[in-house]
Amino acid sequence: HEAGLSLASLDTMKLEITSNNPDLMFTYSDSENGNSTEKKNNLDLTYSFNENKVINIKVFPTSNSYSNIDMDINIKVTKNDKETFEMLKRIHIDEITSTCIKKGYNNLSDCLLITEQMSASNVNEAKEAIKAKGEVTLSQTSEQANENGMYKTVDNDGDTYFYRGDVKNNNVKFAGFYWKIIRINGDGSIRLIYNGDHANAVNLETSITGKEEQYNDKFSDPAYFGYMYGDNFSKQPEKTLETDYVAITANTEYYFADSYTTNDDERTFKLSGNMIKSTVANWTSTASDKKYTCRDTNENASCNFLIEVIRVNNPTSIQAYYWTYGSTSYEATRENTASSKAKIELENWYTNTLSKKNEFGNNVINYISNNATFCNDRSLALQGNIGDGYKLVPRTNYGSRYRLIDNKKSSLVCPDVEQDLFSAKGSEGKGNKKLENPIGLITADEISFAGGLWNKNNSTFYLYSGRETLTMSPDTFNPDWACANLLILNSDGSLVTNGLYFQSYSLRAVINLKSDVLVKNGNGTMEDPYTVKLAS
Repeated sequence: HEAGLSLASLDTMKLEITSNNPDLMFTYSDSENGNSTEKKNNLDLTYSFNENKVINIKVFPTSNSYSNIDMDINIKVTKNDKETFEMLKRIHIDEITSTCIKKGYNNLSDCLLITEQMSASNVNEAKEAIKAKGEVTLSQTSEQANENGMYKTVDNDGDTYFYRGDVKNNNVKFAGFYWKIIRINGDGSIRLIYNGDHANAVNLETSITGKEEQYNDKFSDPAYFGYMYGDNFSKQPEKTLETDYVAITANTEYYFADSYTTNDDERTFKLSGNMIKSTVANWTSTASDKKYTCRDTNENASCNFLIEVIRVNNPTSIQAYYWTYGSTSYEATRENTASSKAKIELENWYTNTLSKKNEFGNNVINYISNNATFCNDRSLALQGNIGDGYKLVPRTNYGSRYRLIDNKKSSLVCPDVEQDLFSAKGSEGKGNKKLENPIGLITADEISFAGGLWNKNNSTFYLYSGRETLTMSPDTFNPDWACANLLILNSDGSLVTNGLYFQSYSLRAVINLKSDVLVKNGNGTMEDPYTVKLAS
């Protein structure tokens, strides 16, 4: 018969599961009624059918006294009290250390909520108790505010529950690596940040490559803030506005020339004509005809932007104009056609390392959400040095700086879903669907909620590793250095701004586990981290 067709009579199906071992307990879930978390020595389930349909039933055996042993259970199915199928099934009982499993909460996100509020009788009660804790104090570090544990805010998908402060029970061992849980996302997926290939990793052990990495290997244009960006640059027909340029070493001799050439294919400038080699301090009005420099010690060097000297301010500062190749609009910087160096490194690691791993007989990519998103917020500041988002001069401040530095008001809602909320190709959720693989970086806002604060040390919150850590949050484009500056987690646990040309960063991958992933074991401590298994 086809599914859904009416039956001639009412059919009653009975499922009985029994064991001779009094310490063996059962919980179950079915596709009609959901989860039953009450533990019973025997299951006696009855279902009535007046049409052809299928009910899927999952049974979860646990033992309070035994572990890592095999046991026999009896399975009996009866139809209309007449037709009977019966079998003896041998099952294996693992050692169960997980408190939430013992309480009947196998789903990882439910487990995290119940573990946070052990007195709650169900998940909804746990959520209400977490909500009742109120908003965190974002004007202080988690240590200053004495805020630890799980709190609630919102993201683009709804309510999100995040960890803050000196948390000890948000550790996961997955795919052979250790991870910290950042939060339960609004769509129910669980966000993890890489924490090394062994317990208690520190410094560069928390980088997926084990060494220092750059966010991007280019820095002299606002486009380079992008996890992906638009790089359809063209030579700008006019020099920029006047600005200071301070990326100068006092005793270094640089080349200055009276003319230059351009290379449209490589989008570079090169000094030509008459040249001198001089420190900035010794560049005088007698050499003012030699006003172009790449700020380089090699006379044949090419540069991405050219400096036209107006005057020397002091031994480490030039009053200058810039000539550059760049974007023609703010929108063009966010066309997301080119990949940052960080994205390339992360996606290569996902393809060549992470996706090759297995977890309890299943490929790990089956555990990872393809719908979760990553916010590379390139919105412009609402006040202050707003700039235009694409020219080198004047200064441009971005939304993350406005929130985290100027106002201490973090947000996990990404303002521009179409351009800045990155998601994987084939995603069924929100986002721009630009990523080859569902992997990204933490945001400065997530660090703020976790306990970090601008220019304030904090070595006690769970993201502290003793090493500078990359985020994907733009801070400001600084014309004084002609450089894009990101917000990063500093080695002392503070949020700071650093230029993309610095390289001493830990590249900590961020992934998201699917919302239906189950706890296999563990209590989330570093000594007993959560392990996970697929729901089916």
